[in-house]
Amino acid sequence: MSYLATYSIVALDAEMGEFGVAVQSRAFRAGAIVPHAKAGVGAIASQALANLSYGPKGLALLEAGLSAAETLEKLISEDEHREHRQLAVIDSQGRIAQHTGRECLAWAGHRAGASWAAQGNILASSEVIAAMGEAFEKTDGILAERLMAALEAAQAAGGDRRGQQAGAILVVRANAYFDGPFDRLVDIRVDDHPEPIRELRRLLEIALPSVYLLNTRFFLERRAPERARALLDRASRKNPQQPLVRLALVGYYAQTQQPSQALREIELLLAHAPSEDRESMKRYLRTNAFFAPLHHEREFQRLTSGY
Repeated sequence: MSYLATYSIVALDAEMGEFGVAVQSRAFRAGAIVPHAKAGVGAIASQALANLSYGPKGLALLEAGLSAAETLEKLISEDEHREHRQLAVIDSQGRIAQHTGRECLAWAGHRAGASWAAQGNILASSEVIAAMGEAFEKTDGILAERLMAALEAAQAAGGDRRGQQAGAILVVRANAYFDGPFDRLVDIRVDDHPEPIRELRRLLEIALPSVYLLNTRFFLERRAPERARALLDRASRKNPQQPLVRLALVGYYAQTQQPSQALREIELLLAHAPSEDRESMKRYLRTNAFFAPLHHEREFQRLTSGY
């Protein structure tokens, strides 16, 4: 058992099929203990006097077909220390269940919205939880960005009244990457830092271009090219020279039968890439099925030769 005085949020993006958990705590490696999620199954946050079995057991119960409420009830009913636990569960249908034991240290409590559940203990006030939900609902962007905004708002409202130390953001989606059933779309963690939320934001900005690339593929596979284009326009405004954003543009043009535009993006990508990265980029372009519509093009073969 480990005491995780903390605040967290679990959420579902039903359109994207993504579950997410974000957490911050004045406790070392909170990100290794609090968040649990599995694509197509659900998400769990386990904290306060954290029962380390709640995460794996809870996901197994959800996968077996129990609802969020049934899962939570089974976990706490078998636990003699339930009044010291704090737990949130969201299932594959978006149903939410939360528990804050009577012995959790003040301020402790929880709140839920249509697709999110926020909870915390040893907080500055109830405003911390309220701020999380409000920021999550008002923030535009993908799930990881909305979770990040929720943590930042919670900290601005006072956060953990003992201070800061650790945090994490976990987002899962079925077949998140190109290579098969790996489901961790975003998995970043700060174990020990004086400003873990600021550090999480820095790490998230590094992670996001890869997510933009993967989400471009996601929308194109679902025949929603306008959604892919809107995402890429936003990503390009943020960082037009980012290599993964350019790769996403190549894939977008390839998949929407605009080979000349795709080839132009490849030229720009390779021209701006550090020399030590060009060969790996060429290999990626020639071996990834996302770019397959270009593979027969002579200009593509010329540009990507020599890897």
